[in-house]
Amino acid sequence: MKIKSFILLVIAAFALNSCNVDKCDMLCFSGPLSLNFELLDEATGENLFTNGTFDAADIEVLDLDDNNSSVQYTFDAENNRNIIRLGPFGWGTNIVNYTLKIGDVEIFQLILNAEQKTEDCCTFVRVNTLEIKNTEFEQNSETGVYEVLVVL
Repeated sequence: MKIKSFILLVIAAFALNSCNVDKCDMLCFSGPLSLNFELLDEATGENLFTNGTFDAADIEVLDLDDNNSSVQYTFDAENNRNIIRLGPFGWGTNIVNYTLKIGDVEIFQLILNAEQKTEDCCTFVRVNTLEIKNTEFEQNSETGVYEVLVVL
């Protein structure tokens, strides 16, 4: 009799415990969005920082919607990658209108509208619109880097 009661108690405990399972009890958080840009010579395809045409010290990113105030960016020179990283976007900074300049030369204008979303228990950044104006570019499908073609 005691064994039947014990087994019944164990089954009841498992049945009641399953009611507390949270379907969102998983980790799926993309974090904010960053965009990476590589500036390439349109004629040769060479990275313009790697070949010495441009100097990272001359990079300027300005917010056109905030009186041309300076925008923080990162320059990744590790292993001669020479990539400009803008962001994070999506957690507070959702709409941007930036211009990227090297010295006095405007290379491109970036217009981005992104938003933080939560669906199926996962939080991520959805890009509503992304425009890169005043230049030709391609997004590298393997790295996600935007390869901006610069006419010299």
